[in-house]
Amino acid sequence: MAVTTVGNHCRYSHFCGIIIYYNQTSIFDMDRLVINGSFSVGIKVYQDRNAIEVILRGRKLKFTKQGLDKALLYNNYFNLFNGLETLLLPNKNIKHYNGESLDDFIDMYNFDKNLSSQIFYLIISLEDKLKNSIAHHFSQKHCCTIDSTMEYLNPQNYIDPTSRPNYPFQNYQNKSIYNQFSRFNLFEQGFLTKLVNFNDHIDANFYRDSSYGLTNSARNTSPYYRNYNNQSRSYSDPDYDVAVPFWVSIETFDFGTILRLLHYLQDDVLDCVMKDFGIGIRHRAEFLNMLDFIKELRNHCAHGSLISRFRTPKYMKINGNLIRVFNLSPVYHNTSNSSTPASVIKLFDVLKLLSFFVDTKPIYKQLQKIIYRNNKKFRGHYDLNERLLERMGEKQLAVWKRYLYKKVNFQF
Repeated sequence: MAVTTVGNHCRYSHFCGIIIYYNQTSIFDMDRLVINGSFSVGIKVYQDRNAIEVILRGRKLKFTKQGLDKALLYNNYFNLFNGLETLLLPNKNIKHYNGESLDDFIDMYNFDKNLSSQIFYLIISLEDKLKNSIAHHFSQKHCCTIDSTMEYLNPQNYIDPTSRPNYPFQNYQNKSIYNQFSRFNLFEQGFLTKLVNFNDHIDANFYRDSSYGLTNSARNTSPYYRNYNNQSRSYSDPDYDVAVPFWVSIETFDFGTILRLLHYLQDDVLDCVMKDFGIGIRHRAEFLNMLDFIKELRNHCAHGSLISRFRTPKYMKINGNLIRVFNLSPVYHNTSNSSTPASVIKLFDVLKLLSFFVDTKPIYKQLQKIIYRNNKKFRGHYDLNERLLERMGEKQLAVWKRYLYKKVNFQF
């Protein structure tokens, strides 16, 4: 291992193709740290597959070259190995294996992906129900005639959260929602044009009706459609006869837009939406906060990150009533020296929130599969299942079943 001084304080070492930068005060045992396979901080450079094979053989992981090449072809090394190694290392501080195999990593990785897919499917079903409920109740009040079709783009049919005293988490996850009501994309003059031009299934000809045509007095303030000509690269004159119903346009909204929309709904409309989910308007803050965390979980699934490592972002805060009702176990992010209560929760706690909205029994069935696999095939000298469940937030499988099967009655 070559050691080089950079200035007076910072040094770096080069070992097996990995460059490790560290402070000079921590050099005292670098050789032993690397040789023993211990974790070290630093920026790691690219390793080709042959180098990775050498490293993994040095750590005593069981695999065939053909199996490793295939695994690295189809899977990201960071997720497959770095993301799961603390579950499969006998000593979590030393990178040496004792009977663990590549198959253990692959099976755990596949479980993670299958679990993520199942959770994502359930959240999409919740998202669909939210969209249907919002469109129905809002349209019933504001968009029930031809002339009022586009009233869902009218800011006057919503409530600016700055008019609500003591708005929850206005300096945290709700900051932009609270401060940028007027900049909501539904209120932009060009929204209808973008909606039609960027969604092929929304045909302006289908939604053109001369009986809708905006009056002269409304044309300066109401949204209108303009077709984009690709050849001339210009927009046409306004077409005042095009109107797309809310229940059509809302299908194009992402979860973040749906959540923002819920924050802005008038109380009587939101009350109707919440009653579709079995909760009253007096628990508005809890309802919206639950969806905060479910949205984060949805995005985690959609981006392909390891679901077993899911943690909520430290900037997100939790309603105290949710902690009580769902028996949540928030922790601090890396430090307890905070002026605000602990708020980071793991996968298990967010699944409790999700179980309020959808049937989560299919998630438990995914857990059963990996538990059975590990009991039958895993040859390590520790309880892999306990490690996995604990990483996700609860090490007792029976507790998972109690919540995922809704055997716990949540009382607000």
